[in-house]
Amino acid sequence: MRPRRVQSEPLPRETLRDLLAISRTLYRVRADAGAAVEELERIERAGKAFAQALEFSKLKPDTIGHRAGWGWADKGLELLTEALADAGTSGAELARVAGERLKWKD
Repeated sequence: MRPRRVQSEPLPRETLRDLLAISRTLYRVRADAGAAVEELERIERAGKAFAQALEFSKLKPDTIGHRAGWGWADKGLELLTEALADAGTSGAELARVAGERLKWKD
């Protein structure tokens, strides 16, 4: 059982950005693989939830909006976890696709 977090603590913005990036990369991997529309929509909802949580994270802790941000973060994590489990996508594939976005200069 994981310890209960205090919703009055600040939302971890860097973690939310990382999760948003994972969602975007997974979407690209699965879209390139010809995934079903329903699967892609779930991944998109996860990304939108993380983006919403990031917006709410700008608010002061222990406010209604900030607590809502924690709710959005939880929803995004739930959706992303389900999508990753169902997709069977490897970490190597995610890293490869994310790496393609790097621009190397000689």
